[in-house]
Amino acid sequence: MRSAGHDVPGTAAFEDAGTRSAWAAERRRVRLLLTGWTVLYVGAFIALTLLDEFGVIALSDVKWSGRRGRGAGDLLGLVGGLILLVYFFVLCYYVIFLRALKRIRRLLEAHPWRPVAEVRQIPRNKDIGVPVRLRLGDADEWTRDMSTRGTRPRRQWPEALEQGAWHAGDLEGPGVLALPGGGRPMEIKPR
Repeated sequence: MRSAGHDVPGTAAFEDAGTRSAWAAERRRVRLLLTGWTVLYVGAFIALTLLDEFGVIALSDVKWSGRRGRGAGDLLGLVGGLILLVYFFVLCYYVIFLRALKRIRRLLEAHPWRPVAEVRQIPRNKDIGVPVRLRLGDADEWTRDMSTRGTRPRRQWPEALEQGAWHAGDLEGPGVLALPGGGRPMEIKPR
């Protein structure tokens, strides 16, 4: 079978070299972003501490006592705690995308690619991902409404998907949608 100029592999989708490299590139991108955020926050905390230590800023001089004189704190500890809290939320945010990549890999290892003749975007605003319908064959056979979401932290829609795509997984359940030849994998779920 051919789909948009590419042979559809007959084995499990993850055995295709293009698919495997696209999945690895997405995982590498998410890990690099997470590493960058980690370096940024650790660097900000170290810079803040050093600037306070050398007297450039005087955050540790601002002190207060708690209720009834118990407990004491300084502004340096408060700012450091806020930096740590923001980093914790960023970490959770990227762990969600790493888990999505793990789900995508499991689906790709278990199912072969199947060609999709057309992917049509459905004009709806209230969705986490991009609402779509898939046309499987040459007939006017469309799937029910589904939602696609990539591993990037925003809604994305490659326009080339409208001319044809590859799908791995169950048409009534979760699956993976990608451009033919091993494009960026997107998770697809029924709505």
